[in-house]
Amino acid sequence: MTNIGASNGLLRQYFPKGTDLSRWSYEELMAVVATLNGRPRKSLDWRTPTEVYQAQLESSLQAGVATTP
Repeated sequence: MTNIGASNGLLRQYFPKGTDLSRWSYEELMAVVATLNGRPRKSLDWRTPTEVYQAQLESSLQAGVATTP
């Protein structure tokens, strides 16, 4: 299963296929997003998506910093 397929499967735990997402408030949807992004994933070596994203941001910021000898 691809990461997209795995994510769809996780979303289906909260929203069965065919669910009208307009029934949920923005805050409710963001709560599900936060829960899923805080859940460790085997495909990420048991890190959370939030941890991986944060590490990517930090490495991008460090790569853009100029140093002087």
